[in-house]
Amino acid sequence: MKPMNQILGKSLYAIVFLVVVPVFLWLWAKYTQDLFPFPDIQSGTSGIIMIISGGLLMLWAMLTLFKYGKGLPMNLYPPGVFVNRGPYRLFRHPIYLGFGVLLPGFFIYSGSSSGFWLVTPLTVMGMLALVIGYEDIDLKRRFPESNMSTLMSLPQNNAGVPDLRDRISSLILLISGLMISNFIIGSWNTATTHLFGEPVISFAEPEKFYVLLYPGLISILAVPFFIKRKDRLREWVVSGLISLFLFVFIALLFLSPGNRHHIPQLSFLFYTPVFLFFISSKALFEQSRIIALIFGIIATGVMFIQLYYSSSAIHYLSESLLIYLFAANHRQIWKFLKESAEKIANSWQEWIFGKVRVINHGFYVGIGAFLGVLLAGILAGRNYALPILIFTVIVTLCSALWAQLIEGSAKLKRPFGFYGGLVGIVFGSLVVWIMGYNVWVVIGVASVVMPWVQAAGRLRCLVNGCCHGKKTGNPLIGIRYFHPRSRVCNISGLKGEWVHPTQLYSILWLFFAGIVLIALWKNGISSSFIFGLYLILTGLGRFVEEAYRGEAQTPNVKGLHLYQWTALASVCIGMVMTAIRIQPDILTSGISWETFLVATVSGLFIFFAMGVDFPYSNARFSRLV
Repeated sequence: MKPMNQILGKSLYAIVFLVVVPVFLWLWAKYTQDLFPFPDIQSGTSGIIMIISGGLLMLWAMLTLFKYGKGLPMNLYPPGVFVNRGPYRLFRHPIYLGFGVLLPGFFIYSGSSSGFWLVTPLTVMGMLALVIGYEDIDLKRRFPESNMSTLMSLPQNNAGVPDLRDRISSLILLISGLMISNFIIGSWNTATTHLFGEPVISFAEPEKFYVLLYPGLISILAVPFFIKRKDRLREWVVSGLISLFLFVFIALLFLSPGNRHHIPQLSFLFYTPVFLFFISSKALFEQSRIIALIFGIIATGVMFIQLYYSSSAIHYLSESLLIYLFAANHRQIWKFLKESAEKIANSWQEWIFGKVRVINHGFYVGIGAFLGVLLAGILAGRNYALPILIFTVIVTLCSALWAQLIEGSAKLKRPFGFYGGLVGIVFGSLVVWIMGYNVWVVIGVASVVMPWVQAAGRLRCLVNGCCHGKKTGNPLIGIRYFHPRSRVCNISGLKGEWVHPTQLYSILWLFFAGIVLIALWKNGISSSFIFGLYLILTGLGRFVEEAYRGEAQTPNVKGLHLYQWTALASVCIGMVMTAIRIQPDILTSGISWETFLVATVSGLFIFFAMGVDFPYSNARFSRLV
């Protein structure tokens, strides 16, 4: 019976990932195609090349797994032998890489702008979430002694001398990221109509500009061959990729910064942003000042050429410097954030007034709720002050009931669960609808402010010790808890252990998600789409975060944490929500006394719910700890 069940399971798995998922992605692109004026990208030749190359890479990887791994590429039925041959010698996850090439190729061939600009990036993010949040962890668990590095891996983080493989792989990684980012920004900026306003490119003598770009690219190509240590080479690649991510993120959301970097037509193959010259100069200066000086002279010349052709030289340079400072100092920034998170995690304070106890972590959520509801009220206008208050109360109560249902115990008297809040959206929306208000307005503004409120809530989690990470042996990543009130110490038994700062991971992801959602609202995107994207982004982040959480009370189902399954459900529901068409409501934004009053009441309510309890009572919900 068991072999028959496995055959059935494998057949269903193959149908889902080879038929259902691709069809669903195609339908998603189809039904969101005319929602926004995405830039059109269509090329039959380029699309076919990408489809064939991506498909062949996927087929090669699958056949290699079948031949050498003695199994199929299925997470539920993984191969029993570790494979490091064929494409797995080149890439860690060649099947996903192949699909990541095939999918945009299909949308470029078919001319689906929504498929390229919406479906493709979110699908790629989904694959990354699956790899980081499950597959890499599972591989290390099943094959702990196997060498996971490939020819395209980053150099090791040590003081050894880089070999030729290190230099070439580092160069390929950075140049690939550079060309992809250039292509995305160049295509985004040259649209005749635009999601976030009209582009303002005025570009003279493009042929001359192409020629002037060559020295900059050649100098960047030479950089990895002059770096003498593996850790420095690794730092150069990582800093460069971070800077390119920030470059794309800023340019896509805010049109003016992108327009200041002129990347017309084929120049995406040659254009090198100024911040990469800064990063490369820093890396070379740490190795050889003479070489750094020569490189600096070339980089300065190319920089002045780019400044000359920029629509605003001062802004162009300041933005490049800002990107450089964040990317080049990412280690120091992470260290500061991690150390701050550890201080907050051990900052528990409480004050008892008679039978009432006030805990300091309640201030984080109280202030966060006040600011979030205030922003929601400003965006929606004074007419929506009351429904926002009702919505907030219902969502909070549902989050408490959910946590009691899933995690409740004698030790957890009054926990709160995020996914209970999502369930509360259904009931809150029903009440708002009965009151006669436009439900989508409330859902839309709630989606815009929720990432920021959740981020404030994660500060409470740090103090309380909930949502904490599992053990990690790396002090450069982990934080330690010592306060006896923390759940990490009194429930999980991890006092003094280095654990993943999963709350900090969540805050960083919510920061970027929050910026995206605010930009969408500011530019008049429908509430249904914003809500859908909120569900997708928070679902992807939660799937990864949950993989590194170490709470003992969270149940596991079929190899995944319960909340990883709910995160996947959140993503699927969000995809459907983005395709819903609604009529936008005319709002009168602005602050009023009603908005301020509602924000104050909401902040006090959340503060009381999550920061005030009755330590001498044994009644249900009476105690927080």
